[in-house]
Amino acid sequence: MRGGKEHRVAYLPDHDLVLKVADARKLATESVFDYLSDLVLSNHYFDDDIRLVGGCEEDGRILIITTQPYINGIHPDWPELRAGLALHHLRDPAPRSLGGNFIFDDEVLGEVDVFDLHPNNVIQDATGWLNPIDAHFYFHDRQSRLVAMNKLGLI
Repeated sequence: MRGGKEHRVAYLPDHDLVLKVADARKLATESVFDYLSDLVLSNHYFDDDIRLVGGCEEDGRILIITTQPYINGIHPDWPELRAGLALHHLRDPAPRSLGGNFIFDDEVLGEVDVFDLHPNNVIQDATGWLNPIDAHFYFHDRQSRLVAMNKLGLI
């Protein structure tokens, strides 16, 4: 499977899982803590089943290893992505950009900012449903992230 900037990716057909190996230096987040808490938030908001397998060091680099269910489908183009994410109640604050930044309203937190939802990080399954596979969440600082996760009952 083709990975992206931050992940090497492999399909494990016997388990119907995708194995992802993330290089901590290439993460789309400010810290490893943000990356790991984004996985928890993705599981919460998108009903994912992303699991932390572990970590290791390779040639002085820290690698984070996760799995998530394999989703058979295609990567949508931008118009399909925007329309499909609207079904998730995600709105694009800058519809003319290709930044992959979206906002949704949460009953507990209010507005939640999701970023990095570009076509390569979303899979459209056979039913037409869009499945974010690598979402990140923006918070002003670590404390506000911790407060939000606590309010959601995730820590």
